[in-house]
Amino acid sequence: MKITEYTVVELSPSSYVIKLGEEKYYAGYDSDKGLREPVDRIGMASFIANEQFALEVVGFLQNFFTESGEIRKENAGKVIPPLVGVAEAAEMLGWKKQQVTEYIRRGTFPEPLQRLASGPVWTYKQIEDYRDSRK
Repeated sequence: MKITEYTVVELSPSSYVIKLGEEKYYAGYDSDKGLREPVDRIGMASFIANEQFALEVVGFLQNFFTESGEIRKENAGKVIPPLVGVAEAAEMLGWKKQQVTEYIRRGTFPEPLQRLASGPVWTYKQIEDYRDSRK
């Protein structure tokens, strides 16, 4: 794999993907192995809820992974992955905030990375993985 670009592509107002090269689209990452092999069809890419999230993911990818998709050892533990709260998680899932809160109350939502005074916080990847597991 060789990443030659980081282009945010809008598919609809609530669906974005990241293009990593000619017919290569972002398909997620594993925190211990690096980037997953990019997919060649846009429909198989990891979908991102809005442009701001997509831009944050691009920044994270550029800082944390090399152009060959490996973890940058010099930045391991130094880069904060994109974080989301209840509102952002709801947007990613296409839900209302109340639905996220109800799933948290039932214990059927991912455990947050941290609980702050302003509410629970997850990594973007936690919610992305949760969303993908529900398909």
